[in-house]
Amino acid sequence: MNTITLNIYRFNKETVSPSILQPFTLSYSNEETLLDLLMRVLYEFDSTLAFDKNCRIGLCGSCRLKVNGKVMLACSENVAKLVSEFGNELEITPYNCTKVVRDLIVEPQFENCSEIEVK
Repeated sequence: MNTITLNIYRFNKETVSPSILQPFTLSYSNEETLLDLLMRVLYEFDSTLAFDKNCRIGLCGSCRLKVNGKVMLACSENVAKLVSEFGNELEITPYNCTKVVRDLIVEPQFENCSEIEVK
C-alpha cells in the first residue's frame, strides 16, 4: 500500500474560526478514487468532514472540487493517477465558483460554472 496526504480545506460559516487546510495521511490502493479517500477520512478520522456526493459515477457533478487548483470530480479521479500527476500530497479545496457553506460543501450557482464537463 502507498500513502498520501490530503490537505483538506476546513471551514464553517456558522463559526468565527478562519478556514484552514487540515492534513490527513492515509494509505490507498491503485483502484481507489478521491471520493473513496474522502469517505475514509470521514469514517476513520473525522466525522465532521463535510462534502457532497450523489451518483458516484461522474454524472451529477455534486462532488466537484479542486485538487491542487484543478477542477475535477472526486468520484471520477483515480488516486494513483493524481499521485503521478501531483505527488503524494494533495490540496483539496472547494470548487471556487460558489460560496462555501462548510468544508467542501458549497451553495450551488449554475451561471458561469463551465470549468468542468460532467460526463
